[in-house]
Amino acid sequence: MSDSEPEPEAEPKLKAEENSDSIVVVDPDDYQKTQKLKAINEAKAEYKKYKRQKAEILQNLEETWSNPREAYDSERAMRLAEYGTELMPLIEEGLEKGGLTEEDVKCSLGDGFREVDIREVVTSGGRIFKDGEMEPIPTLNSDEVYRQLERIERKLGFGLELETDKGPAEI
Repeated sequence: MSDSEPEPEAEPKLKAEENSDSIVVVDPDDYQKTQKLKAINEAKAEYKKYKRQKAEILQNLEETWSNPREAYDSERAMRLAEYGTELMPLIEEGLEKGGLTEEDVKCSLGDGFREVDIREVVTSGGRIFKDGEMEPIPTLNSDEVYRQLERIERKLGFGLELETDKGPAEI
């Protein structure tokens, strides 16, 4: 190579045109994984937000529903199911490949409820059978399902990892 020829550079993962807002993703697998994690986290955040803002949400529901508490319970259960729905492909893959066991997808609901398979809660939109009827999973029980979904996330390697502070990231 002569001094006038530039050295070849390694292909970057993202390319941006100089006078454009376009970004081209070179590694679609990384992009898909990132999007899946983003969807999981958004669904989880939506469930937590719904629980934290219960009073405000109930007040808003009073304007349109004759039974705002029932509407709230139904919406909360649906948000739990949405979180589980985002995790479901990973749960199925974990079961298939041995990263999860059948016991990992079950949780005890207590208070007169049976042990429930998380997949059933997810596919029924956050509803369970109680006294022969389908109804939104009660709050305490939905929290147990939520915690089990978080345990599954951690077991699959997607959960929170605690590390010591290494200072600001270098770019």
